[in-house]
Amino acid sequence: MLKIREPELLDREDGHWYKTKFDKIYPSINTILSATSSDDKQNSLESWRENEPAHEYITAQAQEIGTQSHKIIENYLSNSLSLDEFDLLPIAHFNNLKPYLENISDVTSIEQRMYSDNLKVAGTSDLIAEYDGELSIIDYKTKRKPQMDEYMYEYYLQTTCYAQMFQEATSRKINQVVILVSSEKNTRQEFIKSCDDYIEPLNERIKKYYLNSLN
Repeated sequence: MLKIREPELLDREDGHWYKTKFDKIYPSINTILSATSSDDKQNSLESWRENEPAHEYITAQAQEIGTQSHKIIENYLSNSLSLDEFDLLPIAHFNNLKPYLENISDVTSIEQRMYSDNLKVAGTSDLIAEYDGELSIIDYKTKRKPQMDEYMYEYYLQTTCYAQMFQEATSRKINQVVILVSSEKNTRQEFIKSCDDYIEPLNERIKKYYLNSLN
């Protein structure tokens, strides 16, 4: 497993932030992407909250399902799987993704906290391992319905950012990001992208975030 000095996760109301070993404080990549998402996306989310009385429950439930599903996969990859403590839906998501999990080998790290002094950003990757023989940043998502490629754009930026952090920390370049998606419609999807296609838009979003913070 990878051994690097991890930043400390801070408990703040304005998103996830991390403190590095040199006491620098950086926002998570998720915080940055959320703050710089398009007006259409932010308005759509706000409209959903206004028109869905149970939005807090639905959001909390989705987070719990995602957390449990991630933990099951983590235990599976660590050869310590026991399903007794988990709910049925997260178990179903795990079983749904299992054919893709068979493509994973040579695990470098699980739930790895990282940061970049160059980008001034931090975050936690789900998994760094080989996927079909190529070193990759791998994320798993649980959704209520199947996803289209354009819906995944923010995730491509997120995982590309993890690849940049990893390279800064280890000098090892990761060229590929993999997003594995299980939906409650019993579909599974595999999205594989080249990091090089997303480095420039990622840098633009980070730049936009810091420019907005000055205003």
